[in-house]
Amino acid sequence: MKKYIIILFSIISVNLAAQQQLVMPFAGKSFTTDQFGNYYEISDVEIKKYSNKGKLQYTYSNNLLGEITSIDVFNPMKILVYFKEFTKIVTLDNTLSPTSSIIDLTTLDIDETSLVCRSYNDGIWYYNPIRFELIRKNNELVTTNKSVQLANLLNKNIQPNFIVEYNNQVYLNDPKVGILVFDNFGTYIKTLPIFGLTNFQVKEKYLLFVNEKNEIMTYDFFTLDISKYGKTNLEEILAVRIEQNFIFKLFKNKELIISRIN
Repeated sequence: MKKYIIILFSIISVNLAAQQQLVMPFAGKSFTTDQFGNYYEISDVEIKKYSNKGKLQYTYSNNLLGEITSIDVFNPMKILVYFKEFTKIVTLDNTLSPTSSIIDLTTLDIDETSLVCRSYNDGIWYYNPIRFELIRKNNELVTTNKSVQLANLLNKNIQPNFIVEYNNQVYLNDPKVGILVFDNFGTYIKTLPIFGLTNFQVKEKYLLFVNEKNEIMTYDFFTLDISKYGKTNLEEILAVRIEQNFIFKLFKNKELIISRIN
């Protein structure tokens, strides 16, 4: 009887552990998540939207605009898909269906664009690497905000590789310089001393990222402390995100692990 109870307890423990963690095969080159806990697997010309239970919901594919450079799902109803090679932007709805005509960046008054992200009220931020400027346009593609020439301001030749807006602030990442922070008018505020990143996630109270030592880290906006999040992973981790009570971790072995946060 005692042996039976031990076996039964072991089975229950395994089932509970399985419910707490989901391991998904991953065929894309990167991923992101939205506020509802869905995740998006991004390939060269395709985006797949999954629930946090691993169910494939929708797929978007486009072979005519080159490789997908980035997507921004801050507004899951108006997902921004950027094709740098062909200087085009496509907007998708929550079913990954195009919602409007393609934005051709060559028709805008921007010399060149290397990064884009969604802004408040359906606007878009663009980074001009020739003028070292942040430029914001509203949903009618009219310029509303612009930064100063950042290379002169910082006295550095910056080469950003990632941009995101969150809570009325814009975060522009340069792996060697750090994370440049601006207000929603494009005014420079400060530089966060975090280096070597290709992506990160901004939350209400902290910034979440993976450092060069394969550790998940947080930067606290109030205490300014950089702390380790959880245990060090034995496998090489590429990216991490948190939505609701789930943490998503992408590993080099092409596995995406979704765990419930207690």
